[in-house]
Amino acid sequence: MTLRFGIIGCGDIGQLRAEAIHATPSTTLTAVSDVDSNRAASLASSYSAQVASDWHELVRRDDVDAMLVCTPPSLHAQMCTEALDAHKHVLCEKPLARNPVECRAILDAAQRSGCIVATGFNYRFYPSIMKARQLLDSGIIGKLDHIRSYTGYMATAHSHPWMHEFETMGGGSLRDNGIHLIDLTCYFLGDVAHAQGLGSNAVWQFDGCEDNGFLLLKNKAGNIATVQASWTEWRGYRLLIELYGHLGCIRASCFPMWTQVIWSDKLGGKTQRKRHLFPYTHLMEHLRSYRWVVVQSFIHELDSLARAVRGEETQLAIGHDGALAIEAAHAASENDTPPPESKRPS
Repeated sequence: MTLRFGIIGCGDIGQLRAEAIHATPSTTLTAVSDVDSNRAASLASSYSAQVASDWHELVRRDDVDAMLVCTPPSLHAQMCTEALDAHKHVLCEKPLARNPVECRAILDAAQRSGCIVATGFNYRFYPSIMKARQLLDSGIIGKLDHIRSYTGYMATAHSHPWMHEFETMGGGSLRDNGIHLIDLTCYFLGDVAHAQGLGSNAVWQFDGCEDNGFLLLKNKAGNIATVQASWTEWRGYRLLIELYGHLGCIRASCFPMWTQVIWSDKLGGKTQRKRHLFPYTHLMEHLRSYRWVVVQSFIHELDSLARAVRGEETQLAIGHDGALAIEAAHAASENDTPPPESKRPS
């Protein structure tokens, strides 16, 4: 069965998503919608798709099985719930929504409809992360003990001013670049039962948006993870997640893409180490930019959604995962960087 997609939002991410749909055998692009009709027409013509007059019309089409929501977060809750209520499966770009209340509305709509809602956590499908998952599951580092993770870049790298707006994003770095890291940390930690944190916005001072967020997570077994997301990384984009076990450590990075494992056969024994590189990925990133890597991860993600619709088990991040990440981000951002006074509920 081919999954027929509609795309809401034909900006940069929407264009990459369309490219991935075209390259995924189990999916096809039927129609698109955007507030900029010229942009929608341009994308549609590139893939022999149709243009819907607006997104409401798009979600009601009988020739669309699933929706890709590629719009700013402030629109996610309304678009996702309406699409789900129209009995469409949904893949929503991260973050799933601005806050836990909006996330719950999306999950409730998914339950009503019986359709799948997935969150666009495509980092799960990066080569370094997939290798780290494989290594952890192999037991090479023994039982997981704790996780340490970090991601950062500069707020000036944003191409959209709304990335710094509380009303649009619901918060700062933890909902931006940090939301991928929160998901990856929860993905490896498993069964997260508690989240607490702090945020600060002393550098950029965007209202209600932390430029550094810090989280402490704990799962049901008592394992702990630390997470930091930053908009003040002076050395360029960085993402590193470190998984510590009783017998070793797995370290995974993206951009550059590599995975390292350090292990011992017994507690306190002599260690061995191996570094996994991904030469084809490095080559294509050099030749065609990081966008090629992103599209490849989107292809894996779309194929996983198609398989999930068929009832197969996949690594796809579902709506629950998106809501969990927002709940964790909310636990930190609400402490030190509350919304402006005029935006607080009475």
